[in-house]
Amino acid sequence: MTELNESRRPSSRQNPLIWLAVIVIGLILFLFLSGDRNASLTNTDTSSTTADSPVDEVSSTTDANPVGEAGSTADANPDVSGSTSVAGGTIDRSLLIPPGMRARQYIEQLRIEGTPYPFPRVFEKAEAYLRDGSLADAHLLYFFAAREGHLPAIMKLGEMADPNLFLAENSLLDHADAIQAYKWYRKAELLGHEVATDRVDDLQQWAKAEASLGDSTARQLLLNF
Repeated sequence: MTELNESRRPSSRQNPLIWLAVIVIGLILFLFLSGDRNASLTNTDTSSTTADSPVDEVSSTTDANPVGEAGSTADANPDVSGSTSVAGGTIDRSLLIPPGMRARQYIEQLRIEGTPYPFPRVFEKAEAYLRDGSLADAHLLYFFAAREGHLPAIMKLGEMADPNLFLAENSLLDHADAIQAYKWYRKAELLGHEVATDRVDDLQQWAKAEASLGDSTARQLLLNF
């Protein structure tokens, strides 16, 4: 019996060690699993932050442009006087009209009203555009009147192209065009305008001088004399 009891004692002593080992292993597993869970949560938070960042950027970009500033361009409301009201001031809408548009609208109105056209008034309007530097509008009105036989407009177009009289600031052309000048002067000459005859003679002298220097346009012009 004594031997049986003694043989059982070691097993009873080993039981606490077994439980201790189980507890230690359990703690290790718990710590290991807890570490993996925290890492997983950290990665999830990082990915969610990254995914949300474009929304924040869009929001910040949108907030950087107040509604008032966007409305200053898109929501500009023209008033009755022909001006456009915007944040910070008023813009004259006439400055936004494409070159030549006012002359085209005026010519269209004249055609609706019908003939006879008021050429002196058309010419004066063209002169006003020229003084204001609106060369496209001025040129269109001169051309409209000249094509209908208005002598002052015919001479004006000739002078604007004449190499002897050419001024870049008063002409829609980039450079003088002797052929065009001759064409308009000849049209005025056929209408009995003596000044046009003198201008044609001056063009001939210019063409002779320039042709001797090798100017191809001058040589071409001489063929008309």
